[in-house]
Amino acid sequence: MNLLAVLTLSLSSLIFNSSSDTLRMLFLGDIMQHSAQLDAAYTGKGSRRDAASYTYSGYFNYLKPYFVKADIVAANMETTFAPAPFTGYPAFGSPETLAYEAKNSGINLFFASNNHSVDKGAAGIRGSIELYEKLEIPYTGIYRDSAEERSNHPLIISSKNIKIAFLNYTYGTNGIKIPAPFVVKLLDSAVVREDLNKARNSSADFIIVSVHWGEEYRLTPSLHQKRWESLFYRNGANLIIGSHPHVPQDVVTYRSSDGTPERITAYSLGNAISNMTAPNTRIGIMLEISVVKNCFEQKEILEPKVHYIWTSRPAAAGGNFTIIPAEQYLNSPQDFNIKGEHDLIKRYYNTFVKK
Repeated sequence: MNLLAVLTLSLSSLIFNSSSDTLRMLFLGDIMQHSAQLDAAYTGKGSRRDAASYTYSGYFNYLKPYFVKADIVAANMETTFAPAPFTGYPAFGSPETLAYEAKNSGINLFFASNNHSVDKGAAGIRGSIELYEKLEIPYTGIYRDSAEERSNHPLIISSKNIKIAFLNYTYGTNGIKIPAPFVVKLLDSAVVREDLNKARNSSADFIIVSVHWGEEYRLTPSLHQKRWESLFYRNGANLIIGSHPHVPQDVVTYRSSDGTPERITAYSLGNAISNMTAPNTRIGIMLEISVVKNCFEQKEILEPKVHYIWTSRPAAAGGNFTIIPAEQYLNSPQDFNIKGEHDLIKRYYNTFVKK
């Protein structure tokens, strides 16, 4: 690197560090609710049709120290909140106490467009929207009608003097027709271009696309994902957060000529919490990304940080499911009430870190 490049980098660093705003974001993969999770969450007191009979107090305990340091904590909520009865796969319907616990733990943004958004029909979409609004938690990807969708998509969140536009899409809804007049945002190239144009015209500092795509259980991104990635970036996206494969896929950083991050794609974060048993479905990614804007309106994406997380089940976690940060656990297992999984977690963690 020549002297001019070094001086330019040093000046840029000085400008950003002297008077800049930093927005810290944390992204989780799929929050699911299989039948075994419902059984574990049931307290044994009261009716199984009563949401108050289910507790999720242990789900996010070990992640709260990460949540509290972030300004935005987002997750793919891959279930619906329809009235009872509560059910797991293939038609997800969860007690509202799951969403309450997510919010109380520090998750403050839900991505709601995924292939299970219509599992419970109109009641599931309506119930989810009403619950998120009652919780006063921002969400994106599902709407009561097209007028509401036009007003609220993209979702604009402003924090730390930085404006973020969030867009959310799914490849489909498992063949279930979306009940009119509700809207679930689907991948449609003309619609996506129009939405991204709207995001650019909103004067957003950064545009983030959360997308449900790819092939389940595949560790590498598909051609379908690569084609959509190209379309998103050609039309102004800065970050892509992927879900649906239920296993971690690559996190790729595209850099400018001086080596600074320009765009980041997380093809799949995998599961945050589930009862899935297929290989690689218990390990996921918690992705940390910070963005910066200085007083001269210059913007920068900082280096992403990949934190591997692990779903521990009731037998190991003392009665309910929980998510643990894998590296922290392996460094200090005595700080966790997890039994009998050390070697398994270590094997999965080392495999993905080396990959």
